[in-house]
Amino acid sequence: MEASEYKTFAKVYDILNYDMPYNLWLDIITEVKGESSSVLDIGAGTGEVLKQIDAARKLGIDNSQGMINTAKVNDPSSEYILADMITMDLNESFDLIIATADVLNYAPSQAEFMQVLKNVRNHLNDGGTFLFDVHTEHKMLNDFNYELYSDSTDDIFYNWQTIPGEHALSVWHELTFFIKESADLYRKYEETHYQQTYKHSEILKMIIDAGFTIDKSFSDFDTSNVITEVAERNFYIVKK
Repeated sequence: MEASEYKTFAKVYDILNYDMPYNLWLDIITEVKGESSSVLDIGAGTGEVLKQIDAARKLGIDNSQGMINTAKVNDPSSEYILADMITMDLNESFDLIIATADVLNYAPSQAEFMQVLKNVRNHLNDGGTFLFDVHTEHKMLNDFNYELYSDSTDDIFYNWQTIPGEHALSVWHELTFFIKESADLYRKYEETHYQQTYKHSEILKMIIDAGFTIDKSFSDFDTSNVITEVAERNFYIVKK
């Protein structure tokens, strides 16, 4: 199986993610942003987070042209360009870089995860901050273990099957969409995505090896909540 970019999903992302806790991410971003005047959002998606950040310079990147097209309409206050976090070379640096909603889990190997960290450091101003979150080991083993999820609206129905990957703490997401095109016609679309995560100790080592200083790590949107074994999402705030 080969993982694709978000093609069909870009069309329906906001509809099916109506319950995404963007406000919780924004609370954390506000806490760490300080006086930052420039912000880079990696894996910006449809721009829902970046558009709510107050900064003089805001750039969002995504490897899905569909997401970029939607973000440009959704958020005219920011610039959005097609770029991949593993190969990005933007010829610009920022005070704050964010990668929310498990974006770094789309780096398909430890080497590529490290490359993203190095790329981020190259795009950070001295003293700059990088905030990212990842799926936990617990979530990979329990929530993505041959689980089947589904959701629907009046115009869209989808099934989401999770299949453990060939590497430890990895998962294939197989998505099947049925999107209404007329009163009696729904068209079927399929996408496959791959995610990989790592143990907390491994991520800490990669952060240090990439040349960052670790400012804070915590679980599940609570900056006072130390990393715990039973959690869904771990957050990292690191400094250059």
